[in-house]
Formats: sequence, structure tokens, C-alpha cells
Amino acid sequence: MLIYPAEIEANLVLPTIRKEFCKAAVALGAKQKDIAKLLGITEAAASQYLKGKRGADLKFDADFRQKIKDIVKSVLNGKTGGFEAVQTLSTEFRLSGRLCSLHHKTGGIEPKTCGLVNVCLK
Repeated sequence: MLIYPAEIEANLVLPTIRKEFCKAAVALGAKQKDIAKLLGITEAAASQYLKGKRGADLKFDADFRQKIKDIVKSVLNGKTGGFEAVQTLSTEFRLSGRLCSLHHKTGGIEPKTCGLVNVCLK
């Protein structure tokens, strides 16, 4: 079965971004209810991200986790909105080629031949 990059992004990447966002925010002293409000999710969802019940199917490399920590600081300082932060991180994941690599691993499609490189990396 063909898996589209957008499905991978919605089902794996976005939940993992939210999970890492929640973890970084807690580490910086934010409360779960405030994190939920920033991300536009329920407190129960924030709890599930923090407990690893959501967003646990993908692991980010250290460089991308650092990008998340940096943008979380910006959100907690009021310089960036939570929704904007998640969207920025999602775009960064895609444009960095990480989505193509993940698509290859999960969808079995070679990045050079899938025909989507020109779409995903724009």
C-alpha cells in the first residue's frame, strides 16, 4: 500500500513534535494546562504526550530535538505562538529532507525515484 508523505506527517511527525514540545516546555517550568492552551489541545492530550502514550512511534535526532527546545523557549517568552511553532517545526522537518527519509523507511519508496522530492522539499 502506498503511504503518502502527508499521512506520515499527520500520523507520526506532528504527534512527535507535540510530544517533544510538551517535554521541553515542562523542563523549562511550564505547567501542563498552560502547554495545552499554547498548543490548542486538551490537558488530557498534553498528559498523554508527556506520558509517551501519544507521539511515541518516532524518535527525532538530537539536532531536531534542539530546534524544538529553542522554539519552545521562544513560545514561553511570548515571541512565537504555539501553533506557529508546531507549523514551523513541521515545515523544517519536511524541508530538511527528514520527511523523505522517513517516507523511504515507512513507505518503502526510494526518495530519488518516488517523484515527490520536488513536492516535499518545497
